[in-house]
Amino acid sequence: MDERPEENRTKEGSPEAPSQGIPAPEGLEHPPSGIALTERAAREVLRIIEENGLPPETRLRVGAKGGGCSGFSYVLDFDKNGPSEFDLEFESHGVRVLIDKKSEFFMSGTVVDFDDSNLLNRGFVFHNPKATGTCGCGVSFQV
Repeated sequence: MDERPEENRTKEGSPEAPSQGIPAPEGLEHPPSGIALTERAAREVLRIIEENGLPPETRLRVGAKGGGCSGFSYVLDFDKNGPSEFDLEFESHGVRVLIDKKSEFFMSGTVVDFDDSNLLNRGFVFHNPKATGTCGCGVSFQV
């Protein structure tokens, strides 16, 4: 059974994901800046892109939005348009990742993983070194 607290995971298909400032998965360091995906997360993103017939140049947009009990919620989405002057772009295991500069301030060094070890709690997991905690509902984080 997965020993990570449920509040550290998104439900499959959910655009938001919680965090508790937990460390990066074993064997993967937090990047000094930007966002990184684990190989498992990248495979899942590429699978979803292909399954939904999205163009191969589709990027994964990662961000934080204001709201929730603790102040911020994670957001995942697909972007077919590419970066604007307000975005930073990173490549991770074959996936192009976009993050707006404001979100990067709160999420710099975050590693996104994908946990499929438990059908009930399958989803993306954020390992954000800047998060200091989450609220009781597990949807928002604070820095």
